[in-house]
Amino acid sequence: MKAGDVGVFKGIFSLTALFIVTACQSTDVDSTEGDTVPVEMTEVEKGNLDGTQTISATTETLSEVSLMPEVNAEIDEILIEKGDTVEEGEVLARLDDTELQNTLEQERASYQSAQSNVAIAEAGERGAEAGAEQSRIALKNADHSIAQAQEQYEQAQTDLEQAQENQGDNTESAERALKTAERNLKTAERERNRSKSMHESGLISDQEMEEAESAVDDAEDSVADAEDNLKEAKQTYNIEKLKSQVASAKSALEEARDSKQELQANINSSEASVDEASGGIEDAKANLEQARVAVEQAEENVEDAVVRAPSSGKVLSVAGDPGEYYSQQEELITLGELTSLNVTASITPDQLSLFEEGEEMEVNFPSIDQTVTGNITYIASSADDSGMFSVEVQVDNSDENLRSGIYGELLIDETYVENSLLVPTKAIVDIEGESSVFVVEEGKANLVPVDVIREESEFSAVEADMEEGSLIVTTGQYFLEEGSEVEDVTETENEDDVPEEDAEDSEEENTNSEEDETALLHLTSSNPYLAPGRLSTRIEQGGGGEES
Repeated sequence: MKAGDVGVFKGIFSLTALFIVTACQSTDVDSTEGDTVPVEMTEVEKGNLDGTQTISATTETLSEVSLMPEVNAEIDEILIEKGDTVEEGEVLARLDDTELQNTLEQERASYQSAQSNVAIAEAGERGAEAGAEQSRIALKNADHSIAQAQEQYEQAQTDLEQAQENQGDNTESAERALKTAERNLKTAERERNRSKSMHESGLISDQEMEEAESAVDDAEDSVADAEDNLKEAKQTYNIEKLKSQVASAKSALEEARDSKQELQANINSSEASVDEASGGIEDAKANLEQARVAVEQAEENVEDAVVRAPSSGKVLSVAGDPGEYYSQQEELITLGELTSLNVTASITPDQLSLFEEGEEMEVNFPSIDQTVTGNITYIASSADDSGMFSVEVQVDNSDENLRSGIYGELLIDETYVENSLLVPTKAIVDIEGESSVFVVEEGKANLVPVDVIREESEFSAVEADMEEGSLIVTTGQYFLEEGSEVEDVTETENEDDVPEEDAEDSEEENTNSEEDETALLHLTSSNPYLAPGRLSTRIEQGGGGEES
């Protein structure tokens, strides 16, 4: 007999013994004092009661791509069928491109001709530009010549004006000096004549007479010098020559200016030729661009004759057969993108606060037993006719494990109750309509009422007259009453240290124990003699019922 079978047998035997013993008792049987009940216990925790909410959803294709070649041609071949999965760039169909290839060759020939016309126009522009540049250089030289002639003309004028001004000033000065010298000579002569008369009369000495004679000689020399200076002043400046130089410089300046005007006219003519050549280039380039666009269009038409998948996906429809003429009236092939899928769901207004666009969300797919992480991409701004809001979560499907239209579940982690006492849900017993737990203090079980705030399958949040860390009974509580003495038989062995065979036996025994306890609960609920408050029989795994 297997270990699991033994556990089941023991459990059935125990429950049977309990039922027989209890049935033989009266309704007034009480527990015998001093009986110790083996129980499993755990500590009361304090914290948040968290859970996962699930919302039903369905996958949809993220997008559908309709392939409509922009050419009218006969279909040569269709390489795929409806339902096929295709990869990006895969050739799906081909259209007849004979006429398209001919058109492409013609457009390429026109493009080459347009290129030649552009080259010719550019050569003409370069020639006109060269002529204009030569005229510009000559114009710069003319500007230099004009500047030189202007400088020479202004210098000649300055020399003439200065000569005329200096000539008048020097002549007048020389004339004044001559007159002064002549007056001084006359004065010296009068002094000499007077001195001579006085010398003859013996009034002055010979030396004084000689000094008077010497003064006359000096005065005569001064007059001679003043006359020479006046003559030189009159002969220094040749005014007529200077006037001739001014006239010559002015004529040279006017000739330079006339030459510049002629050069400017040549430049204007050359620039007009350049502009004309530039216009020819622009026209040639415009024609070249038109030819280039025509070539590109012809190349695109040839490429459009080969229908390729723009992305990986599934073939949803094919609307043509080889030999038929395609005329762009409808899509030739329709693909559904499968590398990413939308998981759509409808939520209530109360659930809207749990969603925010851009946030990540876990999605479970029970059919393939897989949970993936997606991103919330859409939340409806208004409710539909049923008062629900549509949401979309985009998930990656690069491995293509998912298909459109399969069932999924949005998993939302949320906190039901914050900072509360937490007890295992199985520890809570219902005594005469009141939820309670057995708290163990000093080896005795005391029944403590609890107010269940939120009940989940594993833990429940409660309010009760107990503290965090208090010991409560999790298994065996249905064999207790107020004040019962208990023995802690809680399993503490590390499962990793248990041999694999023993672990399997232990798991089966635990399962049988839970089934036995479930059966016991069923008996207590249907038999008033087995009510938890009046229970006086203890069942031990592997043994018979023993009356207290």
